[in-house]
Amino acid sequence: KLYCFDLRGLRVAMPSEILGPVEQYLGVPYAMPPTGQRRFQVPEPPASWPGIRNATQFAPVCPQYLEDRLLLTDMLPVWFTANLDTVASYVHEQSEDCLYLNIYVPTEEDAHDDTGLKPVMVYIHGGSYVEGTGNMIDGSILASYGNVIVVTVNYRLGVLGFLSTGDQAAKGNYGLLDQIQALRWVKENIQAFNGDPERVTIFGSGAGASCVSLLTLSHYSEGLHTYCNSVVILQLYVYFTVCMYVCKIK
Repeated sequence: KLYCFDLRGLRVAMPSEILGPVEQYLGVPYAMPPTGQRRFQVPEPPASWPGIRNATQFAPVCPQYLEDRLLLTDMLPVWFTANLDTVASYVHEQSEDCLYLNIYVPTEEDAHDDTGLKPVMVYIHGGSYVEGTGNMIDGSILASYGNVIVVTVNYRLGVLGFLSTGDQAAKGNYGLLDQIQALRWVKENIQAFNGDPERVTIFGSGAGASCVSLLTLSHYSEGLHTYCNSVVILQLYVYFTVCMYVCKIK
């Protein structure tokens, strides 16, 4: 089932002659807005929309707090604080209605692939589970250079994404459930973008890498192999964290 009927994206030229242009589809909903009665609930599939949806701008990011740059200037090196202005530009517009993803589609044909479908890479952003956004990761270069479709995902953060009351009122880990729903959406819809639903790789950095490893362990994602075929973890500490967790429950 395709939840979307039609999207209007952007065709963006790359800053190199050896890289072909990329089609960008930004702010595509993969779940219903987690607001009102849906707050602290399992994400639901998105509703379809009539006509053509404009997918040329990023959607708001999930609510988060960015440290005051002035307070950090004397505490951290210049190269770190200089990046805060860039980060702030991406997280300025925030909303609980934040379950959106961005799709970067290469336009070059692959002479070595006669299926016509391209492999897919889904990126899970980091940020200690309390900050960050997939909007900051421009997948265009990777998409064009690797001739793969790149998907970046926003998921619930902080209290809204990981609070648990220990009972049925709020079980917690909604951020992880958002990621599973995003993978489900990709599986069901990516072929509309010439993506191969049978060749999906998830990867992440920082807390995003930890999420990738947790998805492979959680019983909520026992059918994860249905949605993705391989994983890449880009953070060494994840192995130690997961190992300690597994050893502890043994």
